[in-house]
Amino acid sequence: MNTLTTTLCTTLLLGTAALTTTNTTAAEFVAADNSPGTRVCMAVVSNRPIQLYLTMKELRINKNITAEKLQCNNMNMTQFAGTYGFNKTAKYLGLETATGTSIQDLAKLNQQTILVVAGSK
Repeated sequence: MNTLTTTLCTTLLLGTAALTTTNTTAAEFVAADNSPGTRVCMAVVSNRPIQLYLTMKELRINKNITAEKLQCNNMNMTQFAGTYGFNKTAKYLGLETATGTSIQDLAKLNQQTILVVAGSK
């Protein structure tokens, strides 16, 4: 009985993890150039706050400038992070991305997409 319960719980956890994947796993982000704005945008794409922190520190850009002035792919930072689901880096920047709504095409989830990322200059 205990083995059956363990197996059932493991199966449910794996099934739940498979259902919670987002469209960003099917997309590959490529930098358009090596400008400071693009480098910060690519750090946001990493969705790792420590990577974003280190990039901003290296470029001597603070969080307010990044959150309020920088644009990635002609979108402000809140739109960019919310559109592609970069919640960890958005939270680090103090942005609220959960208030927006979006529609995802479930048929396109398995397609590999390459997106070019460019920051404002």
